[in-house]
Amino acid sequence: MRGRRHYTELLSRARVEVRRVRRSPAAGALVALRLAAVAIAGGLAAAPVGAQCTQLVMSAHPDYPPYQWKEEDRIVGASVDIAGRILDELGVKWQADSVGPWKRVLKSAENGQIDMILSLRDTPERRNFLQFTGAPSFPNPTAVFMAAARRFDYHGWPDLRQRRGGIAAGDKFGEEFDRYAAQNLSLEETDTPVANFHKLAAGRLDFVLTGLYTGRAQLAALRLEAQIVALQPVVNSSQVHLGFALTSACRALIPKIDARLREFARDGTSEAALERNLVRWKARSASVR
Repeated sequence: MRGRRHYTELLSRARVEVRRVRRSPAAGALVALRLAAVAIAGGLAAAPVGAQCTQLVMSAHPDYPPYQWKEEDRIVGASVDIAGRILDELGVKWQADSVGPWKRVLKSAENGQIDMILSLRDTPERRNFLQFTGAPSFPNPTAVFMAAARRFDYHGWPDLRQRRGGIAAGDKFGEEFDRYAAQNLSLEETDTPVANFHKLAAGRLDFVLTGLYTGRAQLAALRLEAQIVALQPVVNSSQVHLGFALTSACRALIPKIDARLREFARDGTSEAALERNLVRWKARSASVR
C-alpha cells in the first residue's frame, strides 16, 4: 500500500504543477522539467513491469451478473472464479473487494488503489490508466432491451435515434458505437442496469443498452423476462478483458494470464463459469425476495 500512497502523492504534485502552467503559460518549460523529475523519481506513469507481484487487490462492476456482482463487501461471480483460479495457480494472494459504484471502481484503478479490474471492455480512454490482457476473459455482446408491449422496429443503430435510452454510468460499448451514440442518441445514465430496467418497465425509457448475458440475468431476478426482451441484431459482439492498473507491479503477470485465458476459452471453462454463476445468481435472487 505504501507504493500506492506514494503514487497518489506524486500525482497530486503533478496536478499542482499543471495548475501553475494554466496560471502562467510562460513557465511551461520549467514545469515540464519538474513533471519529468516527478515521473522519474516515483514511477508516475507506471510501475516497473519487472517488479514482483505477491498480492493483488481486484474489483469490478458491482452489478453485472453473471460476470460479477456485490455480496456484502466482496465481489463474486464468474470473473472472480476465473481470475482467482489463475492467480491461485501462480501463487499470488488475492482479494476481490467491492469499492463502490462503477465509476468509483474505474477511478480506484486510475489512482492506484486497486491492482486489477475484472471483465471490462478495452477502450482507448481506459488504456490511459489500464493495461489489458490480450486474451478476453469472456464474450460480452451488447444488446438492445425493449418493453414487449411497446416494441418499435429495430434493425440497427439508426432505429434508436429520437428514442429515450438508458445506460449504466461508466459503461462503454466499443469506440465506434460510443462515437455514434454521442452524436446521435439520447442516453440517460443511472448507477445500475436494474434501475434502467425499472424505468423501462414504467415507460420512462424506450430502450436499455447493456450486456446480453447480464441483462437476461437481471431480468430473471426481477421477474421481468416476459415484459422486457432483448432484440436482434446485437449492438456489437464485443468481449471483456482483465485490466491491470499501470501503477501495479502485477501487470507483469499478463503473459501467463493470457495463456490460461486462451486455454479456458478452448476447453469450455469460461463458458461453464458463466452458466454456473447464472444459476447461482438466480438462486440468490430468489432467496432475497
